[in-house]
Amino acid sequence: MQEDQISCKTLTEETVNQVLITPAEYNDILNIQQKILSMLATRKPSQTILEELCSLAERLLPNSVASIMMINSDTNLMSVLAAPSIPEVGHQALKDLAPGPGGGSCGNAVFRNEPQYVQNTFEDARWEDLRTTAIDFNLCSCWSMPVRDEHNNAIGTFALSSFEHRSPAPFHKKLLETAAYMVNIVLSNQEMQTELDDMAYKDSLTNLANKTQLEIYLKENIEQTLILLNVNNFSYINTAYGFDFGDKILIELAKIIDQDLCNEYTCRINSDEFALVFNSKIDINEVVNRIKNHFYEKEISIDNVTLNLSFSYGAAFGKHNLLRNAALALKQAKENGKNTLHIFNQDADSIDHSQREEFIKLNNLLHSALLDGRVVPFFQGIRDNVTGEIIKFESLARIKHNGEIISPYKFIEPARLAGVLPEITKAMIDKSFSAMQKNDYSFSLNITEEDLSRSYLVEYLDEKSKFYKIDPQRVILEILEGVSATGKKNHIKQLNALKSMGFKIAIDDFGSEYSNFERVLDLEIDYLKIDARYIKNIDTDKKSYEITRAIVFFAKNAGIPCIAEFVHNETIQNIIIKLEIEYSQGFYFSEPTSSVAS
Repeated sequence: MQEDQISCKTLTEETVNQVLITPAEYNDILNIQQKILSMLATRKPSQTILEELCSLAERLLPNSVASIMMINSDTNLMSVLAAPSIPEVGHQALKDLAPGPGGGSCGNAVFRNEPQYVQNTFEDARWEDLRTTAIDFNLCSCWSMPVRDEHNNAIGTFALSSFEHRSPAPFHKKLLETAAYMVNIVLSNQEMQTELDDMAYKDSLTNLANKTQLEIYLKENIEQTLILLNVNNFSYINTAYGFDFGDKILIELAKIIDQDLCNEYTCRINSDEFALVFNSKIDINEVVNRIKNHFYEKEISIDNVTLNLSFSYGAAFGKHNLLRNAALALKQAKENGKNTLHIFNQDADSIDHSQREEFIKLNNLLHSALLDGRVVPFFQGIRDNVTGEIIKFESLARIKHNGEIISPYKFIEPARLAGVLPEITKAMIDKSFSAMQKNDYSFSLNITEEDLSRSYLVEYLDEKSKFYKIDPQRVILEILEGVSATGKKNHIKQLNALKSMGFKIAIDDFGSEYSNFERVLDLEIDYLKIDARYIKNIDTDKKSYEITRAIVFFAKNAGIPCIAEFVHNETIQNIIIKLEIEYSQGFYFSEPTSSVAS
């Protein structure tokens, strides 16, 4: 819709139809459904609800726009009813669209009364009548689901259009199906208001109270006990037997929990998670043991398949924040191992209030710093231990704030939680390239797993190296050891592509995690940076010395030069020299500064 939008590309990393819907994705769809039903129950205007539905769907498909089109019963032509991310000029371009073979994804969805998944709108015959619109607005692919009336006739569509050529995964198809169903409900709002009130507070699969109703129930200012039950290995059940079978399991579980275990109040709050509420203080261990024994002794049989099920349990008691506290307890129970119970402890399980405040403060600081261009590189020299000269630099992220220089130690974790690590990396690439175009030094940049997951690095680095006239062979991309060791297919593909362009790859903090030597060799790594925790104590800790010596031995046999980080005194440097480590980095030789001498 705008001139600076991302240009089209074809996503071919994996066969999307083989990607299973994860429990987290299933929950995302359930959350959209719950949000829309809650808005209906609170009598929000239909237009507001439909626009919110579009916005929620867009968040689950990055780089896309959602739209709802309906047929005018008088003209039998289609027009946009809701599309908050599409400008008015786009609405006009789609006005009075005639359903038919060349009428785009939506025109075909109505014409054929079946879903349409167009991967390339620039070439697909179904977009023949709208080819100019596709090109003008950079709509590379478009998936459309019919909205049907009570007689199963197509009366409109819900669509997701992407600025990339791509095909939908099963998750996207489920999202489209759910959204189209919700459009139908919203449009029938006035006739179905009583039923909607019920739907807003009940789980549609099990008919138990849902999370919305639970939150209302827990608002009463009385002491209550809440126990959360999460089905162990439910994702494997869905994978092995299919989601329809999984739904039957959940229906049967709901009956057992609600009827056989005699609870005061039972809810289903997530895809595989149930909640039990008691309006008094109870013996939590006794209740959980009773549930465990029940399922030890009782098998569940569905469609000739017999299963033994177990749960992880999180519980809390009190008047306030019960759902949050029980969720924290459940998280701890899962970490402790399957089929375990953890009861919330205020002192041990709460996040300190001051820590929460600090995270909120740093989150706001991060966003304002990125917006104002105050994320900047500081450069620390790397010494060649043969020539004794600083020959390369590492570019380190800093934030400038009110005359203070803030290091990543303070903001890196909030940045990860806020999902802005790739934005920090982009700022560092841009500003480091700009600074380094004035000299010929090699320099390194830190790349995170989040960067590789976004799949933007190849294109972005190529663009910036050409813009600033930086030879890729000057640039070393530092990745953490865990990224190389886990070896996700798409990550390895990107790293190999970057190496073929001339960029060099270094493993940062080597020795801190997996130490997968085979993966290092497979990737043809250019440098190993030995983890600072070994170097800083190498003069006093025998274990650190022996680990470092082993890493150097491996690296020399593999022909990979090493860089010792955190060299902070002469004694450590002398050991580095004796071990014949090629490069040293640390405050003993160079403190990070905002510029590099030309």
